[in-house]
Amino acid sequence: MKRKDPASVAELIGRGRLGALAREAERRRGVADRVRALLPPEEAEHLIGASTTEQGELVLVMDSPVWAARVRYRAEELGAKQLRVKVVPDKKGSGPF
Repeated sequence: MKRKDPASVAELIGRGRLGALAREAERRRGVADRVRALLPPEEAEHLIGASTTEQGELVLVMDSPVWAARVRYRAEELGAKQLRVKVVPDKKGSGPF
């Protein structure tokens, strides 16, 4: 009987759901990095995140409606046949509390 070395904690985590989540987060980070490289700097700094759907749609998350509106016109430049832009506003100073 051949003895196996015990698996490291990182290997065990990488095999399960947490590993799948980490791989998806890394994929989305890569998409966001590629999109930022294609955007003008003033727009790129307002990009919070980016991903793609199974249907090939590019989904961008911006930090304000103004910057989201500007980016919506860049689908062709970003190589996206379909582009959806969402807004997640900054919570700082957004209310009386």
